[in-house]
Amino acid sequence: MHAAKGTPPAAAAHEVPALRKRRKPAPALAAPEQSGRLLVRLAPHHTALFRFLLEAYDHTAYFTVLEPKTALLKIVFSPHLERETRTALAEMARSLPFSVEEWPFSRPPQVRKKTLS
Repeated sequence: MHAAKGTPPAAAAHEVPALRKRRKPAPALAAPEQSGRLLVRLAPHHTALFRFLLEAYDHTAYFTVLEPKTALLKIVFSPHLERETRTALAEMARSLPFSVEEWPFSRPPQVRKKTLS
C-alpha cells in the first residue's frame, strides 16, 4: 500500500520539531546591602499616569508616595538596575513633566547588638 500523494511518510509525521538551545542563566548578582532611591516631584494629578508608565518598564523600580498633596514620590530600585531606572525615568520625562532629585538621606550606621556572655 502506498501513502496518499502529499502525505508525509510515517517517520516524518512523528518527528519532534527542532527546539532552540536553552540559554544558560546569567550568574547571580551579589545581594545589595541597600536599595537605590531617588525622589520625584510631579503634579498630583499625574501620579496615576506616572505609575502606569513606570510599570511599563517591567519591575525596574517601584515608588511610594511620601507627600500626597505635593506628589513627592520615593523611587526604590535595585542598585544593579540603577542605569535602567534612570533611563526609564528619562524616557518617561518626555511624556510627563516631573523632576528627579537624588535621595537626600543617608542610611544610619548599623548598630550591632551586644550579645550576652
